Amino acid sequence: MTTTRIAKIILLVEDQTTESLLRRYLQRLGDDNRNIRVRRIQDGRGSGEQFVRERYASEVRVLRTSHTKACLIVSIDADTKTTSERRQQLERALRDAEEPAREARERILNLVPKRNIETWILCLNSAADDETTDYRHDSRVDPKSIRSAAQALYAWTRPNALIPDICVASLTECLPEFDRIPE
Repeated sequence: MTTTRIAKIILLVEDQTTESLLRRYLQRLGDDNRNIRVRRIQDGRGSGEQFVRERYASEVRVLRTSHTKACLIVSIDADTKTTSERRQQLERALRDAEEPAREARERILNLVPKRNIETWILCLNSAADDETTDYRHDSRVDPKSIRSAAQALYAWTRPNALIPDICVASLTECLPEFDRIPE
């Protein structure tokens, strides 16, 4: 009999940039890449936001039915919507799939950057303070800035961390989500 090893952490993300930031953050927490399974749209294959929204309920179901202490980290850009509207879409996806709403104790993180993940990366590097500008193609977002953003994110998610005034609202709103990651 063969068994399939279930990853400790499942990333459901829109793109490679988000994957890179979250992988580096998880590595800083001490997680091994072998314990991370990634679900993301292939580059150039459609809407990343739609991909995440459509896969959300099935990934939640798999997590809930597995007998492991796995964690699902979902990141979906708010784009031009509000973060609340994007969260409501995720909740609606669960309802439509006849899945119970996410509970406070569940290891399911819903990260919603406004406007996109590049906003968070620049903010974490003290380089952006506005969530209306589309930074998706900003040349300041590169492997080095992603690495330093992951370090800052780690620092900002530690107990009793002092969050700088430069932190954009959507990131401040999501910082408590990181407490859902099991030790």
